Amino acid sequence: MNMNKKLWLYYAAGFSFFMAVCQMIISLSPAAAAYFQGPPQLLADRWMLFFIGGAAAVLLAIGGLYALSGAGSIRHLPLLRVILVILSVIFLLRGLSVIRTILIFIGMAKGEILTAAWTSSLVFLAAGITYAAGTILNWKEMKVSRQA
Repeated sequence: MNMNKKLWLYYAAGFSFFMAVCQMIISLSPAAAAYFQGPPQLLADRWMLFFIGGAAAVLLAIGGLYALSGAGSIRHLPLLRVILVILSVIFLLRGLSVIRTILIFIGMAKGEILTAAWTSSLVFLAAGITYAAGTILNWKEMKVSRQA
């Protein structure tokens, strides 16, 4: 049973590392960045695209390390539970943008359905769900034991 709870955080880490690799690929390719509707100022400046995209990839990888820490695979990182809650909220909020795509699809809103947008939203939503479930299920085990 304990391993099943930790699987949520392993999946969360997997999502984060996957998104970090994708983000790094996007930061190396202006064409990929344009496909994912990167801001025009980033598309015009390859170095800025690389550094900002690379920074986003590093943050996603750090999120993966926090998920692994929550699962107990690596040492307890600072502010573990707080960071995992923040990551859960950010990923869930970003993922909920898929609702707009659903509303467009069923005709309740106007707009264009972009494959890159809804795919990205679904990945973020899945990551948010795994982070949130993993954080909730493993909350007690993530408590820091203070020994003098």
